Amino acid sequence: MNELDTWLEPVGDWYKNRKHDQVEWLEPLILTPPDALWGPLITDEQSKGIACWLDGCLRIFTFYRNSNQNPHHQEKAYQYLMFAYSKLQAVCCDTRAEPDLQEWCTQRVQHLCVLALEFANQQQGSRWLQESEKLIESHVRFMTSQSQNDDQGSVKHQIH
Repeated sequence: MNELDTWLEPVGDWYKNRKHDQVEWLEPLILTPPDALWGPLITDEQSKGIACWLDGCLRIFTFYRNSNQNPHHQEKAYQYLMFAYSKLQAVCCDTRAEPDLQEWCTQRVQHLCVLALEFANQQQGSRWLQESEKLIESHVRFMTSQSQNDDQGSVKHQIH
């Protein structure tokens, strides 16, 4: 059993046991995925793993976003969203990664950006307005550097 399979086992257990409200059990798995999760090659295990990892990030984000117990939970929700965003951006930039993996990550990065902007716009205070502006600027720069952005927001591939 390789490192990815070893990681997928408790993730699968988490799903099977329907412990979706037990974020404290999921967080360590999401924060410590194996390197093979990020490619560069697509395998069945890698594909399942990266999808489960992203789903886990989004479940943790949702848990903290909907939690009113602690005022810092909104910040923590946003941090998990940006964690997923940054990890998938790194795969997009990995020249060793298979093009289909890069494409999958690019699409998810765009969705995460929209989700982050929606989240920030629902928050109170000038800090979140600044965060939105910063995210828009950095996302446009990122997509431009990837040569995959057009005015319609669709993804294009260019061969260099």
